Amino acid sequence: MISIRSELETAIVPPEYSHVLQKPDLISISIKKIFEIYCKILFTIYCPLKIIGRENIPRSSSFIFCSNHNSHMDSGILMVASGLPFKNFAMMAAKDYFFDNDKRKYYLNLLMNLIPIDRDSDRKSMINYLAACREFTRAGNRNLIIYPEGTRSLTGKIQPFKKGPAMISAELGLPIVPALIKGSFNAWPKGKIFMRPSRITIRIGKPILPNDYICNGDREGNNFQAYKKITEELEKRVHELKNAGA
Repeated sequence: MISIRSELETAIVPPEYSHVLQKPDLISISIKKIFEIYCKILFTIYCPLKIIGRENIPRSSSFIFCSNHNSHMDSGILMVASGLPFKNFAMMAAKDYFFDNDKRKYYLNLLMNLIPIDRDSDRKSMINYLAACREFTRAGNRNLIIYPEGTRSLTGKIQPFKKGPAMISAELGLPIVPALIKGSFNAWPKGKIFMRPSRITIRIGKPILPNDYICNGDREGNNFQAYKKITEELEKRVHELKNAGA
């Protein structure tokens, strides 16, 4: 079987991802900046955010930011906590939820960069998705936000992790920065329309480097064992961050 990395070498980003790769216009830049300012005010006054471990954020390379996922506010928390401009991030977004109608797609993409992904993707759509992530991060050390649980928790408890972030990390050579968000479930859980004032804490761990988990024999082939090892390490580190703040 041809390796994913080999297929990626010749993969061309399909039109459905063109919105992420286009140079943003002045309106888009302005709205993203307004959203960034709004989030900084929100997490200073209404939901005060305590940031622990910001020094672990890579400053000279792209990375994948991964945390537990309890609320729609989590992406704002991660971007504010990074100390980097919001325009430097793209969030993985379920195609059947965020892209199910043109209005939602348009307005959400004004606020933040969204890369659509099929929940049940085949190999071809997976290659297209990886190619879009590659091209986005390639331009100016931009970064990805991916929630390894795959969806928001209904209970506030951490759910089992999926291998998506590990696959992107291994195939694109991007480090994963683990994080644990505490308090967003109380502030704005799934199913609630309005957010409530709540103190929020984020703990950011040291990056996971994909090459530490790829065996020499796998470097030119498929990295399925690396996906498993990286996923296990990521889940372990997020739980350690949770226990550190218990």
